[in-house]
Amino acid sequence: MFDATSRVYVVKNGRVDFVCPQCAFSKLVDVERFLKRNKEVQVKIRCKCRNLQVAVLDRRRNRRKPTDIRGKYFFAPRNRPIIDGEISIKDLSRTGLGFNLLSASLGAFSAGDVLRVQFKLFQNASLLIKKEAVVKQMNGLRVNATFREPLKTEDDFLLKLFFFT
Repeated sequence: MFDATSRVYVVKNGRVDFVCPQCAFSKLVDVERFLKRNKEVQVKIRCKCRNLQVAVLDRRRNRRKPTDIRGKYFFAPRNRPIIDGEISIKDLSRTGLGFNLLSASLGAFSAGDVLRVQFKLFQNASLLIKKEAVVKQMNGLRVNATFREPLKTEDDFLLKLFFFT
């Protein structure tokens, strides 16, 4: 039987620890041959109970934490004025972020462009994080980007608190 729901599995050393949602059987599955692809990888894994599960492979070194943080972006195209807009950050890690555009700036930039993003981890915090991010992927109003330099600030306590909670 095909289970239409898919789960995300973290890849460690070319393997995922698969746990069947129907019978709770656990096994290590070698997924090394799928890791060279430059896009999201989904594989089908069949359990000994005949259940077929779709597994999404997560190859990130740093897990992204789901968030709902408001921020801004700034884009400076060559020979044109700076474009800025509001964003809603939907997930965040020390090395990147995923956000939705809230203003009508669709098409102003594309994959490979460098944006400057700024946001506060906590609404009442005084620390404003300002980072340069390279756009990796765009899908409608959704943008995924990686930071040029990982998140590190003078106030490392707030970062530890944010990723711990």
